[in-house]
Amino acid sequence: MEFTAFLLAIIFVSIASFWLTGILYGLIHRPAIYFPISLATKMAAGAVFGVWFFGVGGIVLATLIFNSEMMKRQDYNRWPTIFDGVLISTVCSIAIYFAVLALAWGVFD
Repeated sequence: MEFTAFLLAIIFVSIASFWLTGILYGLIHRPAIYFPISLATKMAAGAVFGVWFFGVGGIVLATLIFNSEMMKRQDYNRWPTIFDGVLISTVCSIAIYFAVLALAWGVFD
């Protein structure tokens, strides 16, 4: 039961961190963009599974997902989008890492 609660909390923290960071990006980006929760979910899944399989591949995989979604926009510009994707993925991966540590000590203690 504790492990299930731990996994659900990590999933929630992962999606929430990508969604909140994406909303901040959408507010700063001109023209303003809408950052859907489905994109946050895809990026969170890419970050979590990418870390398990490739080490720092979570940042790369989440950035690739972000870049592929932004390619659909008319105002797409490759290098700023890749830089923004790396920044969002790095910040969220760090937040997920510290959340995992804090929750693991809280749940399995």
